[in-house]
Amino acid sequence: MICLFLPLICWHASLHAQIEAEPDTLEDLLIYSNERSGVIVAHSLGFGAGYRTGLNRNAFNTRIISFDFVGVKSPKQLKIINPYFNNAKRYVYGKLNDVFFLRASYGYKRLLHRKPYWGGVEIRWLYEAGASVAVQKPYYLFVRRMIDNNNVVIQTEKYHSGISIDDIYGRAPFTKGLNETTFVPGLFLRTGINTEFGYVKTSLRSLETGIGLDIFPQGVNIMADDNDQRFFLTFYLNIGFGKRFNKY
Repeated sequence: MICLFLPLICWHASLHAQIEAEPDTLEDLLIYSNERSGVIVAHSLGFGAGYRTGLNRNAFNTRIISFDFVGVKSPKQLKIINPYFNNAKRYVYGKLNDVFFLRASYGYKRLLHRKPYWGGVEIRWLYEAGASVAVQKPYYLFVRRMIDNNNVVIQTEKYHSGISIDDIYGRAPFTKGLNETTFVPGLFLRTGINTEFGYVKTSLRSLETGIGLDIFPQGVNIMADDNDQRFFLTFYLNIGFGKRFNKY
């Protein structure tokens, strides 16, 4: 009885091995030369958005150019509200500037694990270096002041040590102080692991995590008790959506 089924078993094993060893199709072996993607950025000091363009040098290396615009908070800042005012607005006590980083960087993605032909996950190591500009906009507050025989007015002021916390009504509009914006040049470094999903070669969906370092020799001011901060080390998570294509 076993002799009758032995040829059948051998034939099935041979067929299964052929299926497992089936090579990629022509479409799967095609390398698209260009890629573009929009990026949602979440990092340990804030949130932002970005844009990335890539040129595939070969199946293993992709040259990339990235642009990011992210908000940056100090770990020390905490929003509070004055309980002695009706309809008071939330604000950060001791804050000097709203700060944003505008980055432009150049780097490479190196293939670590190729995506199987049926889809799945592709893993690449990414590293970049470039320029970072800190955008500093003064942070204004609504402050209660006594003038002219006990008349009270609400006026806008920057934070300083002479302001009593009991006199702060809340944060002034973001547009206040735009004309006083300053720019601080610096450097930017980033390295991380980029993971791409899906089985459609022309569609790019990625999840990336890693470490970024912004360096400003002149220093950046966010909080009054933390002036001239030169190094900003952040952990980040990027979600990217885009496409791959060839230029002919």
